[in-house]
Amino acid sequence: MYILYIEKISRNKVRISLDNDEHFIIDEKQWNSFGIKTGDFIDEEFINKLYNEYFLVQAKRKALMLLKMRDHSKKELTDKLKLKGFPNSVVAQAVDYVISFRYIDDERYAKNYINFKGKNKSKKELFYELSMKGIDTYSLKEDEDILEMHDDKETIRNILSKRVKCFEDLDLKEKERMTRYLARRGFAASDIFFVYNELGI
Repeated sequence: MYILYIEKISRNKVRISLDNDEHFIIDEKQWNSFGIKTGDFIDEEFINKLYNEYFLVQAKRKALMLLKMRDHSKKELTDKLKLKGFPNSVVAQAVDYVISFRYIDDERYAKNYINFKGKNKSKKELFYELSMKGIDTYSLKEDEDILEMHDDKETIRNILSKRVKCFEDLDLKEKERMTRYLARRGFAASDIFFVYNELGI
């Protein structure tokens, strides 16, 4: 394969683009030590050695460091490693490495996320946020009882208790504003007005 571009992206880093659509970021001095320039051909043996002996070690170390800071979904960890400039194939290997030790587990991540965030978010909002993190929300919806998700009506009550000091003093304008707020958060109108009626709003 051939080197298409060598782009300096910081004081000591360069981005290398290959003709197979792969690219990576590497220390400029390290790259210059290879004596390889734009347009040069590099064989598969060199790439495999670079990926396995240089990038893979760093990617595994970076993945473990990120997971030490907080739990990640598979997609989150993959995206962060790619942003650091590791080659796609190396990222996949590093992610598989931490999965093999169950350092990341999307089902566990989803349960913890719901337990931590569920008291203040609708099911719709939770599923949307989890889908953005690469979680299979279709399977989650089938296991709502197992996940011990909060009922949306209960969540609405919790939000109202924090945002409204006195329900009796809530005028029509404030009620409409609160209704729009809850609707934007993904709560169904039927649940919102059920709780309103229950609380005498």
